[in-house]
Amino acid sequence: MENLETRKEMDRGLFLLEEGRPLLEKLPADRWDQIFAGLYVVLGILMWNCLCMENFARGLSMFSILYVITVLAYARLKKLSITGEKIFWTLILLGISLPYGFYTVFGFGQTLMIFLVAAYWTLVITEGLLWKGATSSWVLLDSWNGLIALPILNSLCQIRLLFQSFSEKKEEKRDWRMVLLGIIISIPALLIIVPILSQADTGFRNLVSAILDLLGADFRILIWRGIVGILLGALMFGTLYGGAYKRHVKEEECIHFHEESGRVFRFVPDIAVLTFGVIVSAVYLLFIGLQARYLFSAFFGILPEAYTYAQYARQGFFELCVIALLNASFLIAMNSCAKTPRRKNRGLILENGILGVLTLLLLSTAASKLGMYIAAYGFTVKRCISSVFLIWLILVFILVLIYQKKNIPLVRRAVFAGAVLFTLLCVLPVEQIIGWIPYNPVSG
Repeated sequence: MENLETRKEMDRGLFLLEEGRPLLEKLPADRWDQIFAGLYVVLGILMWNCLCMENFARGLSMFSILYVITVLAYARLKKLSITGEKIFWTLILLGISLPYGFYTVFGFGQTLMIFLVAAYWTLVITEGLLWKGATSSWVLLDSWNGLIALPILNSLCQIRLLFQSFSEKKEEKRDWRMVLLGIIISIPALLIIVPILSQADTGFRNLVSAILDLLGADFRILIWRGIVGILLGALMFGTLYGGAYKRHVKEEECIHFHEESGRVFRFVPDIAVLTFGVIVSAVYLLFIGLQARYLFSAFFGILPEAYTYAQYARQGFFELCVIALLNASFLIAMNSCAKTPRRKNRGLILENGILGVLTLLLLSTAASKLGMYIAAYGFTVKRCISSVFLIWLILVFILVLIYQKKNIPLVRRAVFAGAVLFTLLCVLPVEQIIGWIPYNPVSG
């Protein structure tokens, strides 16, 4: 029996050899995919040159416009429908990137946000998000896909599509194309072996140095920018192509996980989950009880003795914001790991509500402290950003409470709210607005 199975495997292998099947299967693509594969080579080079401008922020802002136009043109040619969510994220990306060339209150943090939103927006436009092409509870994994996974896993798709377009021509007319392709793919190998050989032999190092001097500094910079630009173009095209064809997008697994109510993670008994929630809530109640005298005085504009406005506002403000984020993670863990899903678990719903109310109470005290501090010393950019972040946290936990009674898309609305608030800080002249707000400085 074993010999029979072995013989079948050998026959199957011989059949594949006889068929002459290629090692890499042909990628699904139409002529527009092949055209944009070549176009993204140019786009990557332009991106790197924009980022190398003396005014980095201005260059990134200019490139963002070109990138949006390119992706929207691809979507139009591929006949992808326009939805409200696509329009929303397009406005968010433009709202974050366009003002960056002229004004920012976030500095380099806005740069990182532009790249993140651009990657996520690309998947929105190409309908490559994990849950039915829309923002969902998988938003963190979608962001990982757009920024890291798809660009890297699909980075070779660009050159494979270009190779396919060349190989479709007649053999006698494609020799020069194959030579060009060989030159292109030899560049990364040369970048690795030439420096190593230069270290191994003085004569070879002198020869390389002479060639580089002959080419000139400007030419060397041009070559370097071209190489980096080609790599960037491959990564950007990987996101575009991966999203459009759902290559390495595990949408079926996410749908199956949703239908199964995430049973793979539901391994903690309900009693253990509820006990955890009760203990955490009890600690918050104890904290509130012990600090009640000082915790709520800001609601009435009373400054506790032995405190200055600055000391009172700063004491515990950031810690309370961190506690709110931790509580959000606790709620996610409790609702994901409990054996009985939330909609069938009244005890879990009750505990969610209690923890949500306590978190809102703590956030309200943090807001009153910050408000008292601002009333005394006035607005600054940092205080404005802190206020907006606090508003977003409060909105999130209000949504948590609503979610216990009504099945709303909690994560989707929380992400949309955060995106809008962040974009407003990018678009509005925050420093100028702060200058318009009068305040009466106090001592202490």
